[in-house]
Amino acid sequence: YVVGHNLIKAHAEAWHLYNETYRAKQGGLISITINSDWAEPRNPHNQEDINAARRYLQFFLGWFAHPIFKNGDYNEVMKTRIRERSLAQGLSQSRLPEFTESEKQRIKGTYDYFGLNHYTTVLTYNVNYPAGVLSYDSDRGVASVTDRSWLNSGSFWLKVTPFGFRKLLRWIKKEYNNPPIYVTENGISERGALDFNDTWRTHYYRSYINEALKAVVLDGVDLRGYTAWTLMDNFEWAVGFDERFGFYHVNFTDPNLSRRPKASARYYSQIINCNGFPDPATGPH
Repeated sequence: YVVGHNLIKAHAEAWHLYNETYRAKQGGLISITINSDWAEPRNPHNQEDINAARRYLQFFLGWFAHPIFKNGDYNEVMKTRIRERSLAQGLSQSRLPEFTESEKQRIKGTYDYFGLNHYTTVLTYNVNYPAGVLSYDSDRGVASVTDRSWLNSGSFWLKVTPFGFRKLLRWIKKEYNNPPIYVTENGISERGALDFNDTWRTHYYRSYINEALKAVVLDGVDLRGYTAWTLMDNFEWAVGFDERFGFYHVNFTDPNLSRRPKASARYYSQIINCNGFPDPATGPH
């Protein structure tokens, strides 16, 4: 929480620096990107599960979005939960730091758009951790599972759930007063045997981009841009080169790092070329 607290304050200073010193002559936009899953209640008829889904989003996306896009302060869900658990643990104050009034004013509104990384959806339910457990998970009080019918990917955490993309975009519109949104990451991984005919990746992009289109056309979400993750296979955090997100396969054993397009690359380039989905009835555009 201390790290996140300082990150939010540092973000605000960077935004103000750009706004006051560089914006007039450069005309750029500056903001923050926040990664978030969508959360559904495991049982949509169980109020505890519904509340757990709300807490999941507020502790995940809302932790950083609420101060920046709303009022300069943390959301009430986080403040209440962490304070109550901190006091029950014998502490004299909440483990979640507090912003001063001047810091709240400094942080509020430090954005030009909402940067969003999104990949997948989870099903959530309530879990009551023992009072003595000090952790983000115990403060949140949420566990998550996935539906066995959801398609897998090369990453254990990433299930193909396009419906959640539209719901998350719609939630951001409602929660943060319809900010302009740029999707800065969205994509799917593979692991193991090499397959250039990656039909499942084409399916992922077709269905997710279509949900984004629904969010714009049907829900009025102010979506300004979309960026796929990623152009070519690369070093993926703790899993290294084992999980590949690229449209282009990279041969990491070749000193020249030779690259070759997968089938999904041709599909995505067609979407870019047409600025949308090709119409089967009238040809490529």
